[in-house]
Amino acid sequence: MTVHRVRPRQQPAGHARPGVDGVSLAAVHAGEPDVPFAMTRISPEARRAAQRVLASGWVTTGPETELFEHEFAAYVGAGHAVAVSSCTAALELALRALRLPPGGAVLIPDVTFCGAAQAVLHAGLRPVLVDVDPRTAMVTPATVARAARACGCPHALMVLHYAGAPAPVAELAAAARLPLEYVVEDAAHALGASVGDRPVGSLSRATCFSFYATKNLPIGEGGMVTTDDALLAARIRRARLHGMSTDAWRRNLPGGHWRYTVEDAGLKANMTDVQAAIGRAQLGHLDDWQRRRQALAERYDTALATVPGLEPLDALTPGRHARHLYVARVLDEYGTSRDELIDRLGERGIGTSVHFVPLHRMPYFRRVAVIPPDGLPGADALFPQLLSLPLHPWLTDHAVDRICGELARLGAGRGEAHRPAGLRTLVVGAGEAGQALARDLARTPQFGLAPVGFLDDDPVKRRTALIGNLPVLGELGDARAAALAHRIEVVVVAIPGLDRDRFRRVARAAEATGASVRYLPSFVAALRRDVVGSDMRALDVHELIGRSEMHVVSPETRSTIAGRRVLVTGAGGSIGSELCHQIRAFGPSRLFLLDHDESNLHRLQLELYGDALRSDDIVISDIRDRPRIDQVFRDLRPEVVVHAAAHKHLPLLERHPCEGVKSNVRGTDNLVRAAVATGTERFVLISTDKAADPVSVLGATKRLAELIVRGGQDGARSGTVFAAVRFGNVLGSRGSLLSVVAEQLGAGSPVTVTHPDVTRFFMTVEEAVGLVLEAMRMARGGEVFVLDMSGPVRIVDLVRKFARSMNVPDVDIRFTGLRPGEKLNETLFAAQEHHTRTAHPRILAATPTAHEDRPSALTHRLSALYAAAERNDGGEVRRVLAELLPGFPAAEPRQQPLSVMADPYPDDF
Repeated sequence: MTVHRVRPRQQPAGHARPGVDGVSLAAVHAGEPDVPFAMTRISPEARRAAQRVLASGWVTTGPETELFEHEFAAYVGAGHAVAVSSCTAALELALRALRLPPGGAVLIPDVTFCGAAQAVLHAGLRPVLVDVDPRTAMVTPATVARAARACGCPHALMVLHYAGAPAPVAELAAAARLPLEYVVEDAAHALGASVGDRPVGSLSRATCFSFYATKNLPIGEGGMVTTDDALLAARIRRARLHGMSTDAWRRNLPGGHWRYTVEDAGLKANMTDVQAAIGRAQLGHLDDWQRRRQALAERYDTALATVPGLEPLDALTPGRHARHLYVARVLDEYGTSRDELIDRLGERGIGTSVHFVPLHRMPYFRRVAVIPPDGLPGADALFPQLLSLPLHPWLTDHAVDRICGELARLGAGRGEAHRPAGLRTLVVGAGEAGQALARDLARTPQFGLAPVGFLDDDPVKRRTALIGNLPVLGELGDARAAALAHRIEVVVVAIPGLDRDRFRRVARAAEATGASVRYLPSFVAALRRDVVGSDMRALDVHELIGRSEMHVVSPETRSTIAGRRVLVTGAGGSIGSELCHQIRAFGPSRLFLLDHDESNLHRLQLELYGDALRSDDIVISDIRDRPRIDQVFRDLRPEVVVHAAAHKHLPLLERHPCEGVKSNVRGTDNLVRAAVATGTERFVLISTDKAADPVSVLGATKRLAELIVRGGQDGARSGTVFAAVRFGNVLGSRGSLLSVVAEQLGAGSPVTVTHPDVTRFFMTVEEAVGLVLEAMRMARGGEVFVLDMSGPVRIVDLVRKFARSMNVPDVDIRFTGLRPGEKLNETLFAAQEHHTRTAHPRILAATPTAHEDRPSALTHRLSALYAAAERNDGGEVRRVLAELLPGFPAAEPRQQPLSVMADPYPDDF
């Protein structure tokens, strides 16, 4: 463990700490005590227990040790427990007891305490370093499998429950192709953790715990091995005391015998009765201490959610977190390096630590360990970011608030200035096309993409240190690992003639990390031009809308989708299709595609699977048909539903309001009722910013859909979550502004815009899909999530910029006048809503404040709206909408000439 100021360094008397803006920190924090990184507290019961043992005269291994073993084994649900001098000794003894061949290969995380690797070496074995996922700091099945291939045939696996988080022990063993009998768990941080509902200590052949002074159960020094294997326990008991027979410690007790035997090699690693007595007394407080650790961690989570560039580690697998450490990643967006931040916190009296220096960065382990040929990029990416903050049961709420306040202040205003010029981009292909593309993206920041490296199958290129100042990060099969290790947000494929199946595999691997995948329209044509980047003009988001494109979706979304049955309505649409691509990459057990347009479903199925024979996953249905929707939900039992089906063309719905009600309101009602009835776990509605204080039929029907979804939450069973997202105008979706403008420019006709000052909020398809997936993960029930799009964009400015990108410098714009139902300026939130920050720095949540917005006050009045729609009585529909939504105009709009309907853009997503 590399510790930075466990107790912050003391200044000489009268010496003030350096300050900020001329104010000494001593003055700033006058009266504030230092916050040490760690504290040890021995309970009064433990002190009395130690005194009792000292008074007995028996202070080495004895009756107290035996009692501690029994009580500890019962606590973790193990058959046997063997008390030893330290966790490092426990690891060595467990490995020795496995009876592995001399020099046998043991897979061990690269990011772990150096003592764990020393235990492998002292047991006569060889460590094989396994890379970690930078988002979790733990090994994954993929990195375990890669390390196993590097050493040929591993003999054992050491699993670390890093920071107290549960590790997927069985999955990692399967990736190493080892039975659980050859897995040893390093649970130094994990007393009190569980994997699923099974406590750590009862999962594998041997689990090793630490009772070091700063651990969850502090007794000073000491460790424990738990196992269900009686033979293994007997071997460890002999080995911990020079290999002497297991009852050797009893030989000086009354009735004991001086004779003993030595059958195995051993070492001196026994626990004393003083330590055991302290441990027994401390064990009675453990549950209370763990609850306090959890509360402190939750307080950190809430406070740091609003600090850009500070991210806590993600969970790798479900289960109970022991919360031994609170580890945050200090990202580039924070604006201050990890090491500088440590120093500045230390100056303010706040102790921190770093867990751990990767093993491959230490000269000794570079000589004696096996390192995979592709290196350990995940550990290299993670190490400069690692920062452990104080977390112990005696930390006060005020101390946590102070720490978080300092973190917010030290990073305030720095994030944007230090943010990379664009999305972190991985270029697939380091040939001429890829090199030219990377070069042009780097020198043209307005494209919004910042290349960080290549993937290429050519071993010569992979051995080259740099190609055009960028590293080759692996071969094409490493797309997922490279994307995770280097925080990739966009993958661009630049290999002419790449086999379709190979492209699909690369795309799926990248999408599974949350990255979006793009490719050059024409590789051959690109090779003939000097500036390959000209083919990427469509990605010039920053120039068009005045902000950089955001990477929204995160790999954690996989846990919401993986292994579940997912249903997407409106799957054949532009957003529905993109959602299906992304969702499929996260590994659902089934992905059901529902749409009333069978042609679009057929096309989508070909895109997803390469054939159209998977009829079981295709659902041709109209969401208006309640009996059919009920049947679909009864038969398919979807666990996750994304509702994208809707009528979305604003001008047409003004002319046909009854159709808007039938699809957007009643269709949503049908789906919500079916979801509640069948126990759907998560339901996300795609809404629009026009639902905020609506004046159009589109906005009104979508607002009612939001309220129906919130009402579904009120009536849902425990564990069911309903939420909605509001989109702005989506660039690149079918029928969106740019597609219409491109057609008009291509035809040489004037571009039609409604009004010189009209503004709209814009988002990309990737941002829209990311918002849906992140909302699915973050939702707790009833929220309406909105992407922070910085500000509205004037349509005239966007059209002119887009025209220039298409080499039309003097675009002819014709103004047609605002159409019925259109606002001059959209808003993201209604006047009777307030919005709050979420755990995602760029996603907001709308919360209603008006009594009238309560779903229960509206639900019983929907029947009149449905009856009017069924009669196709547009006037009555508008009147009822005005009753339901104050501010909506009841009068029918003045109809415009039909030619205007096709002039500007529809409001589509």
